[in-house]
Amino acid sequence: MASKILSARSATSHIRNFGILLSISSQILWGTAGNVAQYLFNSTHMSVTWIISFRLLIAGIILLAFTWLTHGTDYVMAVWRHLKSSISLLTFSILAMLGIQLTYFMTIKYSNAATATILQFTSPVLIIAYVALKKRKLPSLLQSITVGLAVIGTFLLITQGDLSTLYVPLAAIIWGFLLALSDSLYILMPIKLLHDYGTLPVVAWSFFIGGIIMNFVQPIWVGAPKMSWDIFWILFFMVVPATVFAYLMELQSIPLLPPVTISLLQAAEPISATLIAVIFMGVSFNWIGTLGIILVIGTVFVQSIPYHKRPLKPHKTIARSQGA
Repeated sequence: MASKILSARSATSHIRNFGILLSISSQILWGTAGNVAQYLFNSTHMSVTWIISFRLLIAGIILLAFTWLTHGTDYVMAVWRHLKSSISLLTFSILAMLGIQLTYFMTIKYSNAATATILQFTSPVLIIAYVALKKRKLPSLLQSITVGLAVIGTFLLITQGDLSTLYVPLAAIIWGFLLALSDSLYILMPIKLLHDYGTLPVVAWSFFIGGIIMNFVQPIWVGAPKMSWDIFWILFFMVVPATVFAYLMELQSIPLLPPVTISLLQAAEPISATLIAVIFMGVSFNWIGTLGIILVIGTVFVQSIPYHKRPLKPHKTIARSQGA
């Protein structure tokens, strides 16, 4: 009997560790993707719009093919069988999926990957404000602490303690705010779609739709970079490991981990983006800016506190799609 209990505990521990490995790997890939995009902007003439067109379209094709091969045609096409769900999917694809890609890369263009990822993590402020207005109820103490940490941390980050100037350019701040807004829409908009049709087809179609729309703005055959092996492998990384694989790994980790663990592991994305930016990209923050980074990332841990009082059940979520 004791051996069976120990065996069950060992299996549970193995599953949990595997889930943690998957989740952290996906966050690190997304954090790395932002720095890779920054490298492309700084060292080539590749435009933001071309990268977005290429990344979304190719990732969408790959994910749709994967979904069709693993789940069949009915599962892939189910979301298009009702007008309401079709409109919801199109709206989500344009405002949230395409929006988060555009604002994320534009923020990187005017600042750096670390700053973009950190500014994105102020989205809980907007979500808390939306929920409070919708329910006509003041935020809880923990939610208020989250807002305070995010606001103070962002202020310290963009000023670096010098109130006479902005360490982060104004254009980056504006795009960063739009990034946080897009991230909030990304979290709030697709809840019913995910419940009714599943995560995989919703994200696959939203990638594909966003890519098609961007190709009307910037076709991938116009303004394409001069191909070399270096560029090829960078683009391969941006589409396959940092988009398709990262998304699938996070999706696979969801049933293996409780919600609180997943929310804590999401902090690996801004941490990895910041470390890579400092070590390899020549980005520097003074101690005040570093404190700001810590405060913003700390919002993830604060938001996880209430879940300790709730039953820990597997849940459905939508993968972050910036470095998603």
